[in-house]
Amino acid sequence: MRNRNSERIRGVKSVLELLVVLFCLLSCPQALAASADIGGLTVTLPDAASGWRKAGKGDLFMLQKDFPETEDDKRGSALIQISKPLSGGRNSLPAGVKSFVASLPEMAKEDILIKHYGVTINGHDIRVEERCCVQQENVSISQIVVGVANDKRQAYLQLVLLNLKGDRSQSAEADFEALVRSVKLDPSDKDFDLVPASDDGGLDGVFTHLDTGVRPNVFGGVDFYSDSEITMFEPKGLFSTKLPKGGRSIVEHCRENPSDCGLYKLTGGGLFSSAGSIEMRSLTSAYGTIEIETKPLSKKGDDLVIDGDDYRAVPPFRDGATLDGAWVYTFASSGMTATSSGSVAASNTLTLHKNGTFERSRWSGASMTNEIGGSQSGVTASGDRPGSSGRYRLSGYRLDLTDATGKTESLSIFEPDKSSDGLLVINGNNYLKDDGQ
Repeated sequence: MRNRNSERIRGVKSVLELLVVLFCLLSCPQALAASADIGGLTVTLPDAASGWRKAGKGDLFMLQKDFPETEDDKRGSALIQISKPLSGGRNSLPAGVKSFVASLPEMAKEDILIKHYGVTINGHDIRVEERCCVQQENVSISQIVVGVANDKRQAYLQLVLLNLKGDRSQSAEADFEALVRSVKLDPSDKDFDLVPASDDGGLDGVFTHLDTGVRPNVFGGVDFYSDSEITMFEPKGLFSTKLPKGGRSIVEHCRENPSDCGLYKLTGGGLFSSAGSIEMRSLTSAYGTIEIETKPLSKKGDDLVIDGDDYRAVPPFRDGATLDGAWVYTFASSGMTATSSGSVAASNTLTLHKNGTFERSRWSGASMTNEIGGSQSGVTASGDRPGSSGRYRLSGYRLDLTDATGKTESLSIFEPDKSSDGLLVINGNNYLKDDGQ
């Protein structure tokens, strides 16, 4: 007996059928409304001005967007498919996603390239799986499948990209991500927004944690890293892993950059008990997937200890404070394979003076060698990038640099080491003070 979901999750049954649907221009394209009810599933559709049109007929609601051929890109298309809600609970969601993936038989043979599992803002289970790339008659095909389920119902959505890469692919994915975030499986579901509940919150301030390790690079080697991770807690229950830029509040920053943020609450006794813990509901993707973790929490003076790691309180700069010295950020990466090697390096120097003026200089370089059939070729390039100077202003966790033309650039800034300006973290990068030696 075939699985019930497999019977009901129908649509494009083969890559060939999909190509026919995608490349067949509809004679009467329909404009899209802002919101749509698809058999009881509510979603917000992409704006009609963005080029999406309703396509095809059948059990699946489908949208199509075509991209014309250019000097740099082949003609391409994107297709969004949305199922009507199906009967079924959370436990059968993995099987349902697998069935929906199989609507493209060749894609079902591919390994998952990217996956996000978690819950939605409304508490529904959500699975996102991305696969790439199948070649069919000189057409490159990639697929993103999303499944959403609660205790009684499920819904499935799919984005298929044909001959799309770079900005074209990113724009189609961004529209699909926004559509997925808008999914309402139940009439009582609320719009996507990181809004703390009444029992959320309990902390206030910016805290930093030093994270070190190694990670692979694009050259096939590994790089050592040492990052001062930041967590900004808002008293009502919002947190961000990045400092807001340009004078924005944490609420504004999280609205514009939801994947940097999440919600939290204190549980199990709070900061004044030895059994304190913190529940962090982190947004792990632009699809609105939320991961929930509960970690031990204790307070050590002004600092926090979360899951055994020290998080140091970071005081803000007073309004109009000044610094004196030069701080340097350097980046280097290298590696090699059997036939090639490469490296890249960059250095940024920011000099701040007590009188409120600054200078900034930059340098970068790269090299690459290849060996084919016993012959070796390579290229090396380096040079200074245009510098700038002007006046600066410190306030809170913000550094404003105003150059000679009057243009102002706003950067995030903090001192991870208390009572020391030997290290500044500017826009997430570590700037070490140059002691002149």
